[in-house]
Amino acid sequence: MTASKSSTARSALTMRILGWGVIAGSVIAVVYPPGFLWGTHPASAPFLFWQHPASHLNGLHPYLYMLFSLYVAWAILMIRGARDPKANAALFDFGILGNLMHAGVMAPQAFLYPNEHAHLWADVPLLVLISGALWLSHPNRHSPADPSPAPDS
Repeated sequence: MTASKSSTARSALTMRILGWGVIAGSVIAVVYPPGFLWGTHPASAPFLFWQHPASHLNGLHPYLYMLFSLYVAWAILMIRGARDPKANAALFDFGILGNLMHAGVMAPQAFLYPNEHAHLWADVPLLVLISGALWLSHPNRHSPADPSPAPDS
């Protein structure tokens, strides 16, 4: 397999993994609400670090549905775009920039609100990791100068 085909395959695999992972990963909010939902901490949540005080909204604030819809839309496009990662490179760019900006907004907020510190080791680092995976797998980062395979030595 040539380097170009190999990098395209890596980009497609990353798109599929992140796409399905984002869709399935919404379960994480149920498993560890203090790290992924703002302003909530049900009594049934495991005690891992600082806990949120109870919220009258029980974590079902409208922002949750808005973010969920945007991330699921992006995930569906990533899965579909995996057929031709180079033609869908903008999805990588959006994922890198959007996730870094999202983490950049959440990090200071998590410092400002003492009941939200759990986000500093939950969704904030996860967004940075997703951006890193997208950066490393970006289909335009792996285009070799000479697309022909290197001769065996």
